[in-house]
Amino acid sequence: MLTKIKNELIYLSTLRRILSSLKSINNDESAIITKKIAGYADSSPDSIAIYFEDIEITYRELINGANQYSHWFLDNGLQKGDVVALLMENRPEFLMAWIGIAQVGGTSALINTNLTGHPLNHSLSISGASKLILGKELISNFETTDDTIKGSFQVWVEGDINKQDYNDLGLTLENLSNVMPVIDYNVSNEDVALYIYTSGTTGDPKAATITHRRLRLMLMGFASAVVPRKTDRIYNVLPLYHSAGGIIAVGLALTTGASLVLKRKFSVNDFWSDVNKYNVTVFQYIGELCRYLLNAPEHKFEQNHNLRIATGNGLRPDIWDDFKNRFKIKRILEFYGATEGNISLINYDGKSGAIGRVPGYLKKMLNIEIVKFDVEKEEPIRDEKGFCIPCEDGEVGEAIGEIQIDAAGFDGYVDKQATQKKILSDVFVKDDQWFRSGDLLSRDKNGYFYFIDRIGDTFRWKGENVATSEVAHAFQGFNHIEEVNVYGVDLPGNDGKAGMAALVANSDINLKDLYYHLKNSLPSYAMPIILRIKKEIEITGTFKHKKVDLVKEGYNPQDVSDPLFFIDDKNENYTNLDVSFYEKLINKDIKL
Repeated sequence: MLTKIKNELIYLSTLRRILSSLKSINNDESAIITKKIAGYADSSPDSIAIYFEDIEITYRELINGANQYSHWFLDNGLQKGDVVALLMENRPEFLMAWIGIAQVGGTSALINTNLTGHPLNHSLSISGASKLILGKELISNFETTDDTIKGSFQVWVEGDINKQDYNDLGLTLENLSNVMPVIDYNVSNEDVALYIYTSGTTGDPKAATITHRRLRLMLMGFASAVVPRKTDRIYNVLPLYHSAGGIIAVGLALTTGASLVLKRKFSVNDFWSDVNKYNVTVFQYIGELCRYLLNAPEHKFEQNHNLRIATGNGLRPDIWDDFKNRFKIKRILEFYGATEGNISLINYDGKSGAIGRVPGYLKKMLNIEIVKFDVEKEEPIRDEKGFCIPCEDGEVGEAIGEIQIDAAGFDGYVDKQATQKKILSDVFVKDDQWFRSGDLLSRDKNGYFYFIDRIGDTFRWKGENVATSEVAHAFQGFNHIEEVNVYGVDLPGNDGKAGMAALVANSDINLKDLYYHLKNSLPSYAMPIILRIKKEIEITGTFKHKKVDLVKEGYNPQDVSDPLFFIDDKNENYTNLDVSFYEKLINKDIKL
């Protein structure tokens, strides 16, 4: 009883803070988030905003850099509402760029740094941008794009470059003012600050629209839950092009006057040394990161630290308690949400395995519901009147969020047709509209929510969403392959789903050549892990590939008579998946 009362008090006090933030956002349209960050350059100019490798960036330096990007934006003839594509690995200049562009009314399209070839072509083309800010470390990625893309972008490279066909951004910025430029227009809640890309079931990345209102909601909502102190140091190893690392972790630090400890990429070996070196107090995780740390050998600093909160999403229930206990994490704040969606859940009281909670007495006030779902048809089940059916406690269904005016809206994607596909109408009453999350959740009798799985063709691997049609597209053009069916399967000891492809070929396949072909077409996380060579691929009556049976059949060579192969990155090939190899997989002797 005492625990329940304590949890209720935690929930209500946190909800009150979040609602207060929401009220301030609605009441002050002009207080965009960049102004809040710039405010610390005035009140605490010498406080450290960012620790990056051996560099310390003060709030004054951060905003001075951002102001130079603002001048760059305006000096290039760009106007309010124009888009700039940003392709750069984690470093302070990434944040200076989008803050500077946003504060004068521009939009930054944050491009996934893993992309090459077709997915990169698509992401750049749908951005609507004509100028690209490119980190020098990703020049080779950009050069995999086609001539149309190369010809349509004016490229500005951040970092030392020797190529004459690109503009030197650093040299240009040095000659620009670091004072905020005077503009004769307002930048408000409804203006678009960012495009953040998400992989959908269509296979190509979709650009989710992040207005200043939504940006403020995401930044300030999580800050209200975590309640960072100015003395906090928030450790971020996640990519800045994603909402988790680029908005939530950044917001926890820069909207509260705290410090962001920014890492270029995650490293198991460096993690606890960094926590000690920078005196980290809060860190942002994804579930895969937590598993990597658990699998690592004991580190001398893993319990000798000042961490008070770990916040993130995707921490698996089966490793939750082990992770918390081994590393003596005082508080875990798991959350759930989609970049483009209007559903947000936070596990305020830290109940093991839960992604959030909505008490029964507040259920009608909040916008989330779980409805019965037909897995085969991949759509909600409707009753005889044509309305969706709410799930009972413990029942698995699709999570949906009511689209409410001036509350939990749905800004959607740049592609309006893609936006419409995520909207469900006539759900509980005529003409109501709800956002489809694409996720299967369940809820217990106490109102706690639990993540079950992704719906349909998109699965999650290495912390990234992988669309099966994107992977299938990569097989096109390779000799002898006639059909491809891609799906996700469980792999012991790994989070998410590993990509598996069933292939039909008219002749023998050179697997080493196939490996190179796929590697040149796909991000590393989208590479198929397992191949299955079949004589034919079963289809439905509507000519869609059957995936459910293939997932059930799995990849045990004792159950599957077709040839099976497993990725071998060391030798850049696919190797035979026989009984002996399978046993090593099941025993978790093979690490990915």
